[in-house]
Amino acid sequence: MTVADNSDSSELTCTLLLLVATPAEEKGLKEAAAACAIPWKKVKNTEFRLDIEHYFDLGPVGNQSRVIALPPSKDASRNLVMGSIGYFGTAARAMRFRQVTRAFAVVQVGMAFGIAPEWQKLGDVLVATSLIPYDNRDIKPARRGRLARWVCGEGSVTEYNQVVREPARLELVELFRKEQNRRRQPPRDNSSFDVHLGALLSGSARIHYRHFRDELVRSVPWEPDLIVGGEMEGVGLLAASDSWDDPVWCVVKGISDFADEDRDAVIKASRPVACRNAGEFVLSALINDTRSEEVNTGE
Repeated sequence: MTVADNSDSSELTCTLLLLVATPAEEKGLKEAAAACAIPWKKVKNTEFRLDIEHYFDLGPVGNQSRVIALPPSKDASRNLVMGSIGYFGTAARAMRFRQVTRAFAVVQVGMAFGIAPEWQKLGDVLVATSLIPYDNRDIKPARRGRLARWVCGEGSVTEYNQVVREPARLELVELFRKEQNRRRQPPRDNSSFDVHLGALLSGSARIHYRHFRDELVRSVPWEPDLIVGGEMEGVGLLAASDSWDDPVWCVVKGISDFADEDRDAVIKASRPVACRNAGEFVLSALINDTRSEEVNTGE
């Protein structure tokens, strides 16, 4: 999978950016690189005019001529920044990094919450075919007898009629779909996780309540791609694309919890596994992506 672009190739500094938001996600990606025999070279940042001290150079991987992983974001006070809000948030960060690295595509790698412990398990990997920015909602006073999707407080209702699903980059989705299918073929990999493609809820809330999670899933507009989970960072990538109809991003994350009352009890043990699985899946997909398809299609 080689993503087409109009940039001058002589100025290209990398083709794919991998973003993480927490030290656990960085560690998981590093461990995945080691497992896949991919270099993980910590480089002091003298190449890019960016507010980071270092980055990780993975070199060429599969059809990607150069892959760079960026460390978690920290503000001026050295505090970890999660989510998409502010100068150090995902949105601003992705835009700055794409501009200076001229990357064709961005993949956010890390941990997310699942929505169905009946058919998902901790450590499974979620691939976003689209993102649902659920913070785009209307809070209105409740009217007696009015049909409301979610009563968020006494005398008020929340409506999600303005929510629009934002599709991920098709080439990236298909790359990861191929890897999902490859893992299903005999002889099957001795893998401890399944892969689920579908829509991801994305917003700034840290959810610890299964009833809110379930009501949120029911309340946002339904479309063909099944909702498979949710997270906090991906919504920021929507601002990184050059145009609304040409997304550059995809989100791939492992399930670390189910956004329920047990979240804090399980996440310490499940977080490392979720992050490592997501990183391993992404890097395996890149490794297994061959140039033979490009030759067959005349590219």
